[in-house]
Amino acid sequence: MQLTPKQKKFAEYYVQSGNMYKSAIAAGYTEKYAKAKAHLIPDNPEVAEYIKQQGEAASRKRIITALKRQEILSRIAVDEEEETNNRIKAIDTLNKMTGEYIINAQVTGGIGVTIIDDIKDD
Repeated sequence: MQLTPKQKKFAEYYVQSGNMYKSAIAAGYTEKYAKAKAHLIPDNPEVAEYIKQQGEAASRKRIITALKRQEILSRIAVDEEEETNNRIKAIDTLNKMTGEYIINAQVTGGIGVTIIDDIKDD
C-alpha cells in the first residue's frame, strides 16, 4: 500500500513539529478529524515507517560527524588570526576527542597498610 498525499504530508509535518493535531491540519485533514483521530494516523504501518525514515534522515542532516568537528577545530587551532584562547580551547577539545589526556598507569608491588586502633580501654 502506498501513502496518500495527506498521509505523506502528515508524516513530514509530524517529523518537524512532533504535534499530531497541527500536523494533521497542515496536511489537509479537517479540524474535526484532527481533534478526534490524528493520533490514529501513525498507527498505519506505512505511515509509521515513513515517519521513521524521515526522522532518521533529518537526524543525519543535523549531526556533524566527528571528522567534520575535528576539521573545524583544527582550522581554528591553526588560524593565527583567531584569538589565542579560542585556539587553545580548540586544541584542548581536539586532545579530548582523540584521547590525548588519557593516562594509562600500572601500579605493581605491595602497599603497606597500618591499622591504628583509636579505641582506648578506660
